[in-house]
Amino acid sequence: MLLTILSWIYIAITCFITGSFALRRISHNDNEIELTDLGDCIVCGLCVLTAYAGYFSLFTGVGLMANIIMLIACACILVCDRKKYKRLPRCLFGREAEQGAKGNASPGLKVIRMIAYIAAAAVIVACLYYTAAGRFAYDTGTYHAQSIHWIESYGVVRGLAYMQTRLGFNSSYFCLCALYSMHFLGQSMHVLSGFLAAFSMLYSLAGWYRHLSGAVCRKRLSLRVSDFMYAVPFAYFIVTAIETISPSTDHGVIWLIIWLCIRWIEIVEEECEFYGNHKGTERIERTDSLTGYSLLCVMAVFLVSVKLSVGVLALLVIRPAYLLIREKRTSDIIKYILAGSLLILPYFIRNILITGWLVYPFPAIDLFGVDWKIPVEGVKYEADEIVVWARYTKDVALVDQSFREWFPVWWSEQGAANRYASVSAFAGASVLAVRILISLIYAAYLRINGIKGRIVAVTPGVKEHAHYVYFGIILLVSFMFFMVSAPSNRFGYGYILMLPLFAAGDVSVNIVPLMLRRAKHPKLTGDDSDRGRSAILGVSVLRVALTVAVTVIICSDMFKSLYMFASDDRHYITDSVQGADPVKQKDYPEADAGSKEWQGINIYYPTIEGEQIWYHAFPAILYEGNLDGIERRGNTIRDGFRLRIN
Repeated sequence: MLLTILSWIYIAITCFITGSFALRRISHNDNEIELTDLGDCIVCGLCVLTAYAGYFSLFTGVGLMANIIMLIACACILVCDRKKYKRLPRCLFGREAEQGAKGNASPGLKVIRMIAYIAAAAVIVACLYYTAAGRFAYDTGTYHAQSIHWIESYGVVRGLAYMQTRLGFNSSYFCLCALYSMHFLGQSMHVLSGFLAAFSMLYSLAGWYRHLSGAVCRKRLSLRVSDFMYAVPFAYFIVTAIETISPSTDHGVIWLIIWLCIRWIEIVEEECEFYGNHKGTERIERTDSLTGYSLLCVMAVFLVSVKLSVGVLALLVIRPAYLLIREKRTSDIIKYILAGSLLILPYFIRNILITGWLVYPFPAIDLFGVDWKIPVEGVKYEADEIVVWARYTKDVALVDQSFREWFPVWWSEQGAANRYASVSAFAGASVLAVRILISLIYAAYLRINGIKGRIVAVTPGVKEHAHYVYFGIILLVSFMFFMVSAPSNRFGYGYILMLPLFAAGDVSVNIVPLMLRRAKHPKLTGDDSDRGRSAILGVSVLRVALTVAVTVIICSDMFKSLYMFASDDRHYITDSVQGADPVKQKDYPEADAGSKEWQGINIYYPTIEGEQIWYHAFPAILYEGNLDGIERRGNTIRDGFRLRIN
């Protein structure tokens, strides 16, 4: 466990330095780095270093040299931008906070701070245990570990998908895993999923802490949509805790999707709050928030390189792109397009080199005629197999089944916990769809009356809802795409868990107050009588009751699902805690494998065909017969593989 937390510290520092450098150059922000910038900088650094590892893999294996160059770059950034980090050490160790709050911190604020520290410690310990001693996902044994080993050893290899078709699932996440695996020290570490889990939950805790602290200082507590969204990382951790040790692309991309959505809602709330407090300065705030939206859209485009199915989420780019074009910010448009292109380019290059296809497995885009290209029949078969396995029908011949045919099988085979989660997701999607439909109809009504010259009073607060409606549409479309493409819950937990919580938060924070809008505050009406205060108290109690009712109705099945997953998490700890190593992370298992000499290379394969081969038996295939129809392209492994030429 000690090596795991040291790896996390290394990841956090290098990502923060790299990300802070990139963010300042893109956003032209020359201010000092603040504690609140940590999250943005770390995630930006993850994106940049993933692309860096991808570019590095085009030339050689990602290992010691890649880390040395990265560290040299970080050192140069620290020296060049040292003035920007001036206040950060004091913020991190709490000196400024302690000096500012000395003698002034209320007992309530001290209690909140203590609870936050305890919760943060609990999050770190839980993530640390499961990252160091958890249970590997099945696919880690079939191709995750092998993919990382290939990147560590050789970088990119032409025609690698011929060795095993799933090695063609070229996720950039594996490049980042190879960068931080530290395999050159004797063991290939797999700590990234745990780091992202800890980071996401700590980010949410920090959001709750800031909100509650501000409420104590203002002596007024208001509920926000982000308060509901902050619960999503904890829900996802409960679902996947046992497999946090796995370098799974599903885990990596969902953690980043969750953070992106939380950050988007935070920017929406910051923008709405500014509008409320600074009338007449919308132009300034729109520029700041538009930069934040645009950067998140760049990240959404980048996430396509981690998991192809995330592509629909990239539709978030529509609104920022429209605003940038309308305001004729040509330089910013070019800058964001260039940033997104640089981040995703190594993914496409690696796709071409590994499979011969720009996007794999997606046979519709056929641009290259290289000799290592996977035949189109194989690409179609792989794409169809993903679909039928996600539907639990597991037979490629059934890929053309209608929704009515495959849905009952999918529903019955996914298990009780997943069914509860799905019910809650459907409930959230239904509520969100109705809310979006009503909002669009109301917007059309206002537009029509505006065209006809009629003056219609707009309900206060409705204009600010447009941001939530836009986000809700993208979230709903992403969930629908997930359901019709590959509806295995492990691919879509980001949407499955987020939908009910976002819907509950949106209704509770935005819709319930509209229903109670006739109640006026005594401070606004001058009614400071007992009757006026009683009326306000009654409205407040009713609002709380409605919020609780909405949340329970939408999320109750999700809570049942989480309870079942939490029971499994608890049982795993009690069964495995004695075998946990306090220093080292659990290594990949040793596969029961055979080997054979093939064209000058010793190739491993599982003794039971198709079973897991893991990491150490390398290079490996899942079926010995895979070698029958292929050949080497040259004298070295980096030259790659191709179909045998008769």
